[in-house]
Amino acid sequence: MPTGVAIAPDGCFYVSDGYGNRCVHKYTPAGEHLLTWGQAGSGPGEFAVVHNIGCDKTGRVLICDRENNRIQIFDPDGKHIETWGELLAPGDVWITDDNTLYVAEQGGGGGRVSVFSPAGELISRFSGAQGGVLEAAHGICVDDEGSIYVAEIGAGNRGQRLQKFARV
Repeated sequence: MPTGVAIAPDGCFYVSDGYGNRCVHKYTPAGEHLLTWGQAGSGPGEFAVVHNIGCDKTGRVLICDRENNRIQIFDPDGKHIETWGELLAPGDVWITDDNTLYVAEQGGGGGRVSVFSPAGELISRFSGAQGGVLEAAHGICVDDEGSIYVAEIGAGNRGQRLQKFARV
């Protein structure tokens, strides 16, 4: 049950297999399977739901481990490097050319967007809680001008839209 795809700087690609197998698969640019890692759990290299995946310019693989409220970071061979916690159900990541990480978080009563330095330091955050601007954050991307696009899901008047937040 794939939940995302990310392309590495060397052309290899990773598929997050999130809902059934709770693992990550790596393939060559030609589509040859190279390796698989991960299993159900909450330890390093274990996942509750692998919801999405990204690769930074150095080749690190960043995995949204949504129900464990964290992002796990791996080297290109699936070796666990570190874990970033204090997230609310991270559902998607976007990594800019300078390796700044934008995270769409689905938890917290509407979700939020967090921005991290390549070293994992929180730079900025905005949320949907208590009447905020987000209703149901689910997907994210950032354009060349620094504008943030957030895809929202939900029922009724909760989400089901795409919002643009312009950089000022």
